[in-house]
Amino acid sequence: MKATSALGAVAAVGLAVSLQAAPTHADAISDFYRGKRMTMLIGVSVGGGYDRYARLTARYIAKYLPGNPRIIGKNMTGAGSLVMANYVYNVAKQDGTIIGAPLRSVPVDLIVTGKTSKLKMDPLKAQWLGSLNRETSLAIAWAGHGIKTAEDLYTKQFIVGGTGVISDSVTAAHMMRNLLGMKFKVIAGYPGGSEINLAADRGEVMGRSTHSWSALLSGPNSKRLKAGKLHLLYQMGAKKNPDPRLKDVPWAVDFAKDERTRKILYLKFAMNEFGYPYFMGPKVPKARFQAVLEAFKKASRDPQLKADMKRSRMGHNPIYGEEMLALLKDMYATPPDLIEALQKASQAPGKVAIVKLPVITATGKLTRVQANGKKLRFKGKSTKGEMVKARLKVKKTKITVGGKKAKAAALKKGMTCTVTYKGRKLRVIACM
Repeated sequence: MKATSALGAVAAVGLAVSLQAAPTHADAISDFYRGKRMTMLIGVSVGGGYDRYARLTARYIAKYLPGNPRIIGKNMTGAGSLVMANYVYNVAKQDGTIIGAPLRSVPVDLIVTGKTSKLKMDPLKAQWLGSLNRETSLAIAWAGHGIKTAEDLYTKQFIVGGTGVISDSVTAAHMMRNLLGMKFKVIAGYPGGSEINLAADRGEVMGRSTHSWSALLSGPNSKRLKAGKLHLLYQMGAKKNPDPRLKDVPWAVDFAKDERTRKILYLKFAMNEFGYPYFMGPKVPKARFQAVLEAFKKASRDPQLKADMKRSRMGHNPIYGEEMLALLKDMYATPPDLIEALQKASQAPGKVAIVKLPVITATGKLTRVQANGKKLRFKGKSTKGEMVKARLKVKKTKITVGGKKAKAAALKKGMTCTVTYKGRKLRVIACM
């Protein structure tokens, strides 16, 4: 009995020592992330569908990640989000505190653009988290230009706005022109979808070659759609969207006159399955990536997140990293001749026109002030007499308040100000 008791005591002590000496995996993750500030780098400008999905995703991932770190959204625009993607993959810290939110075209950019691609990453080595929604993209025309259906694109020129010269908003238009003979003309160089919308309102362009369906239902263009100011020309995706509101909008793949063209179009538009994708760098420790992946999966099932998305009319049909990577591997295994044909079809028929963003000076009120004065919303009248609304970033901006030099923190909601800006870049702001 004494021997048995002694052995039991030794075993108990040994178990206690082992538990103290070997912290659990969860503890290690919690210890790392506790008190950390993570960053969700968003590859497009503020206000569009990608931006809204990314910020919502970041908020809920933080809720489920051990250690409950804070995750902030930060926009890093350029070259159709390739600038951000290259930064996350090659330059950013690989410690698990940086998440990239690129355009859905980025994972397949090497397929679409080939040797001319500016993507400096291997999509099959990036660590993909997934997306809260698979997507259908639409070509849309602003009313008043005589373009109401896809059939009109065969006889009338359709001028659309795009972001980077090799972004999906540009290459999708080239493909429809090169493969099907649709009369697209692209003006590239807009920072994001919000600026393209404004350009269409001003008559600089006639529409967009790509616009996410969920963003169309929930974003700023939802009011234009409801008012009958937009025409839905055709839809692009891995399959025709079953939404009854799109039953009369044709699937672009069905425009193909032969099976080869059909396969090329499918290869191009299947990337819409990626929706609003998120990834981490290739050298992020596997345990930390897995922790973030699990947090993303739990976040995607959160009842409050679903309620938030429903209230905001955002689509919810998640794809997770494992499925996304498997689809990418299939796409990169496409026969070389079809990839070559896709790349050729995605090229511009000539030199792509680049927008010259106007410098605007206007007077009005600050309707919102965020990030300690670094992000502003403004509404006023320009020197040309036009009413303008703008989301502006304060960076290298000359600021005065009451005639005296001031810092961004001095800017407050409701102030009357005269602003000079180009795109989203605020050059001068003088407030009373």
